[in-house]
Amino acid sequence: MTAFKDRARIIAVIVAVFMVFLLIIGVNAYTAKLQYEINSLSRQIQESERQIQNLEVRIKSATNITNLESRALELGLIYPDFDQIVYYDQGDADIEEFALALMETIYR
Repeated sequence: MTAFKDRARIIAVIVAVFMVFLLIIGVNAYTAKLQYEINSLSRQIQESERQIQNLEVRIKSATNITNLESRALELGLIYPDFDQIVYYDQGDADIEEFALALMETIYR
């Protein structure tokens, strides 16, 4: 009977060690999967940041006063003459009076 108990203990220890190895392999596989997902998300974040930077540069270049001026000239817009400029003082009149004054200046 002692030989049987010794064999049972040896088999139990071998099975326990095997289970521990399987657990370690499982944990390593899971951490590798998580690391892969983290790396994928990091690449996506970097790509998004590059796109944001490119868009910011495009916005700054599109709103550059020189670009706006050249685009306005392409569309046929011109600077107003001195007599076409209307100044509006907000304290003097309401918006309706301003609209009337603007229309009078335009249709003179």
